[in-house]
Amino acid sequence: MKAKTHHFVLVHGAGFGGWCWYKVADLLTKKGHTVSSLDMASEGIDCTDADKISTLEEYNKPLTDFLSGISSTDKVILVGHSAGGYNLSHAMERFPHKIASAVFVAAFMPLSGTTFSHSLNEVVSRIGSLKDTTFNHANGEENSPTSFKFGQLFSEQNLLQNSPSADKMLTKTLLKKFPLWQEALTYSNEKYGSVFRAYVVAKEDLAIVEELQRKMIADNPPQMVYEIEGSDHSAFFSCPDQLAQILVQISIHM
Repeated sequence: MKAKTHHFVLVHGAGFGGWCWYKVADLLTKKGHTVSSLDMASEGIDCTDADKISTLEEYNKPLTDFLSGISSTDKVILVGHSAGGYNLSHAMERFPHKIASAVFVAAFMPLSGTTFSHSLNEVVSRIGSLKDTTFNHANGEENSPTSFKFGQLFSEQNLLQNSPSADKMLTKTLLKKFPLWQEALTYSNEKYGSVFRAYVVAKEDLAIVEELQRKMIADNPPQMVYEIEGSDHSAFFSCPDQLAQILVQISIHM
């Protein structure tokens, strides 16, 4: 009997774009699945100015537009990396009936009422600093930063330390600014809480370290937890085969 196929929608993290999923997308496609790798607003080939995005809803518009456009009878598997956990959580509250499962890959899995700044502070309190990451203040230095961009040193040492050199070069070439919205994410048990969730722990993550990943899992328990030995923060580069295999395993339960 032919295995059931699914539609995976892949959501990148801060500064990345749909391009970062190319290995995983290829592996899933070869198994017969449909894959959509989206660019959030201002990321990838999207030309929106990151410093002019002030809300998560604006930043997440490519994903919410995509989900609005699919049939009410279709259900996708959402996969979010890093900051993409906010995109997933926002979409789960708006479109729970269109999401078969949400998979958080070394991602923020925030509680309702959490701001992105809080999540970023949780990271910094554990790793010490973001090194050469730069923050932009488009509204003046006296106001909160409007965007940031990971520095090359931080990227290579904390995001990509186990990744192939070619993927480090790709990231150096394509990485962009990430908008810093200020409002808190809110969701309900009735909508967000109705969606099946899985978490994939990156065991050698030096950005969202394993201890923080485990804390989020304990605070907001998903239905399934997987882990990838040897994975840096960017599992789609350092361990694409293992990540794709886990996504296929999750899809079997849908």
